[in-house]
Amino acid sequence: MILDESAFHDRHQDMRLDIDNMSYEELLALEERIGNVSTGLGEDTVHKNLKQRKYVSSAARKAESCCICQEDYADGEDLGLLACGHDFHASCVGRWLVQKNVCPICKETALST
Repeated sequence: MILDESAFHDRHQDMRLDIDNMSYEELLALEERIGNVSTGLGEDTVHKNLKQRKYVSSAARKAESCCICQEDYADGEDLGLLACGHDFHASCVGRWLVQKNVCPICKETALST
């Protein structure tokens, strides 16, 4: 059975937004109407639940870096370890988790509270 697309009526067409053709001002107005949706955690929650470890370099492996700030780790720096196993500078990932509770690399839930 072949279906003819023109036979279907989109009864929700008038509710859809065409953001691709909106002006900058219209997009700003839309942002103001929608508001800010935070999927992050509180700073206290991050501080209490973020596992940390000290970075120790090794001659056997290449230099590692934080994918948030792109800076290489230095010996003795505090790293924040997420549930998925990825680590970052503790301060970088702390700021990240206040914005969204997902790993910047794999998008899994970063901290379970």
